[in-house]
Amino acid sequence: MNPSFSLPSFFIVFLVLNFHNVNGDLIKDVCKNASKNTPPVKEFKVEYDFCVASLMANPKSKDADLRGLGIISMQTCLQNATSVHSYIAQLLKDRKTQPIAKSSIRSCLHEYRGAIRSVKKATASFKTKDFSSANIQMSAAMEASILCEYEFEEVLLGPALPSPLTKQNGDFFQLTGISLAITNMVK
Repeated sequence: MNPSFSLPSFFIVFLVLNFHNVNGDLIKDVCKNASKNTPPVKEFKVEYDFCVASLMANPKSKDADLRGLGIISMQTCLQNATSVHSYIAQLLKDRKTQPIAKSSIRSCLHEYRGAIRSVKKATASFKTKDFSSANIQMSAAMEASILCEYEFEEVLLGPALPSPLTKQNGDFFQLTGISLAITNMVK
């Protein structure tokens, strides 16, 4: 028997690898749930690979339980909503933005401002185990992506404009869908 590899060190390695696999399984379960149970809206739906990548992007996810993944997911939503809000503000300042699109973009800015507030409220509710309120607030945040996308289809006196925010709206929809799935799993 090799003295450098004893039974206790084998046991410790086994526990570490097993714990990581269990948590990897938790993330996979969350993402299967999110991709299966979040109804698609327009072209937006929660993609399994997007979900896994977004949760695994945070190093804390490897040690998180379901509630921890919920907090991580909501923090990711908040970061994303803040980033999208800043991007929209830049679009409004850009002289190349079509004047007819600016009204829709202003509406999107308003929607994402509300989404940031809703995600903050959802996170606070989740932390206090008020999962019903967290669900309501995260659902309200999710609506920002949908309503923003619809803004470009409802331009008066003409055909629908191509949305410059489809990618951002789709990503935010998925992130909020992941948070909602976790909230519903914790209940």
